[in-house]
Amino acid sequence: MKKIKNIVIVGGGSSGWLAAAYLDWNLNNLNITIVDKEIGTPVGVGEATLLNFAPFLSSCGFIKNEWFSEMDATEKLGIHFVNWLDEKKDVYHPFYNNLDTCKDYEKAMTTKFDNLSNVAYHVNCGKLVLFIQNKLKDKVKFIKQDVSKVVHNDSGVEYLKLKNNEKIKADLYIDCTGFNSILKDKTEKIMLRDRLICDTAVAAQVFYKDVKKEKVPFTRCEAVDEGWVWSIPVASRIGSGFIFNRQITDIEDAKDFFVKHWDNRIKKENLKTIDWTPYYDRKMWNKNVVSVGLSAGFIEPLESTGLMLAMEGIYSLCKRIYKNLYNDNDQDYYNNHMKMFYENSIDFVNMHYLVSKRKGIFWERARQLKPSGRFNIYKKNILDKSYHDLKEADVFNDTDCFTFNSWFCWLKQTL
Repeated sequence: MKKIKNIVIVGGGSSGWLAAAYLDWNLNNLNITIVDKEIGTPVGVGEATLLNFAPFLSSCGFIKNEWFSEMDATEKLGIHFVNWLDEKKDVYHPFYNNLDTCKDYEKAMTTKFDNLSNVAYHVNCGKLVLFIQNKLKDKVKFIKQDVSKVVHNDSGVEYLKLKNNEKIKADLYIDCTGFNSILKDKTEKIMLRDRLICDTAVAAQVFYKDVKKEKVPFTRCEAVDEGWVWSIPVASRIGSGFIFNRQITDIEDAKDFFVKHWDNRIKKENLKTIDWTPYYDRKMWNKNVVSVGLSAGFIEPLESTGLMLAMEGIYSLCKRIYKNLYNDNDQDYYNNHMKMFYENSIDFVNMHYLVSKRKGIFWERARQLKPSGRFNIYKKNILDKSYHDLKEADVFNDTDCFTFNSWFCWLKQTL
């Protein structure tokens, strides 16, 4: 067994501070240090959450009455996919989609049910980080320095050398450095280009013009000719982006389209470009390094999987080291569990493109993506049988982060 006394988290963005908060609240006798040259600046995506967000914050000791306004939050009851199936047909993905209770998907997008089981949130990720940092200022050490060198040995990372020449050692390192993923010596990535089409986004903040119309309790994903546009309404503004494939659409053309889409309410020179190659690590926990958030992998913004996967990684890690000890079996369990979580998320996102009947090179190429065995099984079962026949069927399992109701809701609307 390997004992953990000191944990160093490299990266001061959303994933890094969420990891620090959860580990600090749920584990005892740990020294936690965050290292980053500055408080992390969010990449521009990930401001829409799923249903695990509020319970996760509660498990960090944070009370909604404190964080809701501080994070510029609004409630999110689902996702509206505009013109997704074709140029005139929408899809509604309400988070409360149990057909025993609610048979109207569109109504469920604007209705809070008694137990609030269908409420997720839109949040300003920059303010999320500032809120957590303030809460942990007397509990977690924050070193405002850049890492200049990562020194490895047979056990993983031996120590970090900072730009001020200080050396930092730990028993366990958590890599929250985003796409750079600087801590791992060798990383074997599972590449996803044959299953996911999008790899670039241009993003902006849009100020409200018609608050009553635009500040809605759901995320909006509008399909367009060469991709789709997200709109995430937080309390003070809208976070929006145009997501596309850079082999199909030139980045400058994408920027021009996005500005026009918003009727020139945003300026081209203020747009932020984000590009990635969809992937996840085969071993997210390798030796004494655990990758969390974008360092572990990235699918794309559709269905708001970013923060969900990061929080699942943090939660699952805490379960394996809850006695401040771990062994190789803990690492294997963690890696297998996280692989299943990523695979299930990829399958669900992949399905969105396969079922669209929109025209154009982007959507035609999207329909050529490799379907999962899960998609074929679910589609056959869900579309051939009734909701009640399938409700208790052994088609879904405990590692499905998108539940039976989500798959049924989506595929039923494709008929």
